[in-house]
Amino acid sequence: MEHIADELATYNWSNLEDLMSFELAGVVEKEVKQAYCAENLKFCLSCIDYTTLKPTDTESSVKAFVADLLKKLKKHDLRQVAAVCVYPHFASVVRNGLKGTEVRTAVVAGGFPSSQTFTEIKLAECKMAVAAGAEEVDVVISVGDVLEKNFEKIYRELSAIRKVCEGVRLKIILETGELKSIENIFNAALVSMYAGTDFIKTSTGKVPVNVTPEAMYVMCEAIKQFYARTGKRVGIKVAGGVSKAANALRYLTIANHVLGSEWLTSYYFRIGASQLFEDIVKEMKAIPSLPV
Repeated sequence: MEHIADELATYNWSNLEDLMSFELAGVVEKEVKQAYCAENLKFCLSCIDYTTLKPTDTESSVKAFVADLLKKLKKHDLRQVAAVCVYPHFASVVRNGLKGTEVRTAVVAGGFPSSQTFTEIKLAECKMAVAAGAEEVDVVISVGDVLEKNFEKIYRELSAIRKVCEGVRLKIILETGELKSIENIFNAALVSMYAGTDFIKTSTGKVPVNVTPEAMYVMCEAIKQFYARTGKRVGIKVAGGVSKAANALRYLTIANHVLGSEWLTSYYFRIGASQLFEDIVKEMKAIPSLPV
């Protein structure tokens, strides 16, 4: 698309701050309390991208990570999680470990977590990850270019990444804690969607401020306006510090409130997490009517 900046300017984000403050403090908080139930806890679990992104990860530790997940799912007789997410060179390890399941293999790529490298290297890494078995690829937007409003440059790079990730699900990470303002988050979401991403994702989990309810609300509003304009439904992934079931339910509630129940499926809603699984199981055990 030519002149992407002109297209972004036709959207409306300027009235979001007051509306967001009112809804998050009032309406959403009431809906969160109503959302606490076994069904929603199980749903959140089924939307997890079960993640290990440690500098100490190895083939053997990732293999054990996958095996441990499958044991825990069987032990608690739970629905499968959405995906296992790892660094790109472990894609084949995860894919092999997940054989016979519906759990997808996801990777971070494209110069994760900073996106501070040559576009050619980002493209090569994404292409290699797909060849190694990745079914989903999470990449970080160029945050500095968003701050400088270099939207044409961002659009070209993300479109190129979309092309090499043909046939797999692409998630663009906005790193909302670094973008800070409503305008920056909103425009980063829009340019990512126009470039063809399947998901927009809040955070890497590698910066001081990761996902917040405010960032989630703004991203959902961008998705809503984009869908109204284009008819294309884009998913949303929350990530970065979502380790408690109560937080997962809060983000689920925001998605439902702004976007509607059509987004309440693991095809359009994901939670990137490494510790959330255990807390959801613990919370489910606290509900007497739900066997775990």
